[in-house]
Amino acid sequence: MNAATILVVDDNRLVRELVRDAFAEAGYTVVAAAGGAEALDRLEDVRADLIITDVAMPEMDGWAFCEAVKRDPRFADIPLVFLASHREIPERLRGFRLGAYDYLCKPFSVEELLVRVRLILDRTRAAAADGAGGSGGGTRALAGHTSQFPIADLLQLLAINGKTGTLQVAGREAGRVHVREGRIVGAVAGAARGRKALHRMIGWGDADFRFEPHDDTSVADDLGPSAERLVMDALVALDDLARLLAQLPPGSTPVGVAEGVRELLASPAALSPLELAVIREARERSSLDTMLERIDAADVEIARALAGLLARGAIAPLPSGAVGGA
Repeated sequence: MNAATILVVDDNRLVRELVRDAFAEAGYTVVAAAGGAEALDRLEDVRADLIITDVAMPEMDGWAFCEAVKRDPRFADIPLVFLASHREIPERLRGFRLGAYDYLCKPFSVEELLVRVRLILDRTRAAAADGAGGSGGGTRALAGHTSQFPIADLLQLLAINGKTGTLQVAGREAGRVHVREGRIVGAVAGAARGRKALHRMIGWGDADFRFEPHDDTSVADDLGPSAERLVMDALVALDDLARLLAQLPPGSTPVGVAEGVRELLASPAALSPLELAVIREARERSSLDTMLERIDAADVEIARALAGLLARGAIAPLPSGAVGGA
């Protein structure tokens, strides 16, 4: 592994030296370039095993450099990692659409970059060895942990490469995502199905995964939009859910109906079906955790409905121990 050659592209001399020194100390051969055009010249002389490139550079930025690399059949298969100041989801997705293997935001940890590069080289070299022959040229199963490769990033990688198969995920519970030609066609996590299940798995930060190439024709394509749109929606929903959970009682705390519910129920047409479902659960002194499992709606929508009813005085937390049916 340490014989690998890394091309580092950044117009900031300090960043180039920081990355160069860290990788050289770890035993890698490092070639540096101050911009995209210079990096393309370097590739004519040195075969890089992996490229680390900044995004914001003068003349030829990281996006244009990546496109130039991917257009050239001599270099198109070189794994590429972006370093960028932008943390927005669309920027990250743009990198994956261009074929990047990873995307780190500045400021970054050199130690984390080293680990991610090693994992990428492990995967690409294993895949190359598998395709070269040992087992008839079959596609090698992809496995790992979400601390090293988040589910959102993995789904983007599968989509970009048009993969078909099942992503098995073992986190808070067992789950799986079905992918067909890069499209997400189904998801299951415990008792949850569809987008509800997909959102949960994308939010798991401590889970093992394994992608097994095959086509489960029994799974209907019922999730609709592209993988990119589904992943983006999930990340936005997870951000909203985290904000709501910070405002709500702990998930295990039971809630019950309060005085304000009478006024609301006097005009039930003013309540959404989801709000009525939350009120029914509150009559049974359910907790948020229980509602998330029982109610057939996205977790973030259930949390939003509960927060609204709490604010309107229709529901209130119950004392510890007040559980079970009312």
